[in-house]
Amino acid sequence: VQTDGFLFCANIGPYVATAVTLLPQHALWSVPIAQDVNAVTYNAALLSVNANLPSTLVCHAVGGGGELLTGRSEGLFRNSYESKTIEQYSNLINWIPSLGFSWTNPVWSAVPLDPCTPSASDPAQVDEDVVCAAASGLRPAGASETRAGTLWTGTDGSNFFYVARVDARYGPPTGAPAIAPPQIVHSDQPQGSGGATLHVVDAYSRGVAGQGGGYLGDTGQYCILTTLPAALSTNMCSGAIDTEPLNGPLTSLSFVVNVPPLGLPQTSFYVGFMRPIVGAPPTLNVPAVAVSILVDPIVVAAGGDNFKGDDVIFGFLPTSNGFPWMTGGQ
Repeated sequence: VQTDGFLFCANIGPYVATAVTLLPQHALWSVPIAQDVNAVTYNAALLSVNANLPSTLVCHAVGGGGELLTGRSEGLFRNSYESKTIEQYSNLINWIPSLGFSWTNPVWSAVPLDPCTPSASDPAQVDEDVVCAAASGLRPAGASETRAGTLWTGTDGSNFFYVARVDARYGPPTGAPAIAPPQIVHSDQPQGSGGATLHVVDAYSRGVAGQGGGYLGDTGQYCILTTLPAALSTNMCSGAIDTEPLNGPLTSLSFVVNVPPLGLPQTSFYVGFMRPIVGAPPTLNVPAVAVSILVDPIVVAAGGDNFKGDDVIFGFLPTSNGFPWMTGGQ
């Protein structure tokens, strides 16, 4: 499959071992590999994969410049006269800003930290009462944190660091605690368990970051944290509830969100990544890494994860402002 942008895929559930191979425009990117292709057709310029067939394959597609066609799964039409900055941020953030807020020059301290806990003061554009899932960027701001449109990244000259916040909820909003550790699973949740299985995956530019020749025994690593690190360094995983090596793109972080009495209906945590630097840095407007969250397709078919815009987030050089549209460029 040839793509003009980025395609993030994973299997959630037992899968048929038929490989799908990507030859993307971004040929130097390492992305998660998924296998579960029962039928592929191409007709009238439309590519269909597993159309009308049960499948564990889940994918998120993003344009080469980070563009989202729509943040809403039902594909509602948006005002075509709005600037690309306003349109894209509206697709990226499931939130209705208060009067006076402008995405042309966003005040990020006003944007909610938790995409899955809307309120009367911070209403959501799209109600997600089956499953909510989001991977978002946060930055430290003194004693608190602020939301951001990109991942928090850093480097020590040898390693590239990045952190994503993950929020997930099964069922309608309940006002659950802001941060709750996930229920990590090493196999897919059995049917009828009362929970929703989600996967977190990452991808990276092989020309920038890699999996060997750096910290932690010549491999990268990821860790699960309940607080945002104070700084991005080789000590950022201190106090983590889980730390694992990375020998390629992250494909193994699977967790379950349950409904009472089985467990918390919502979980929020941070995933920190360390990858060795293996090549020259990209330009400021080109991403180096990305993180995506994917939901069990059975739950999605039941109306889960209605807002798709916050399912993928990119990371750039620490001095970058992100894609050109993020600062009013086109």
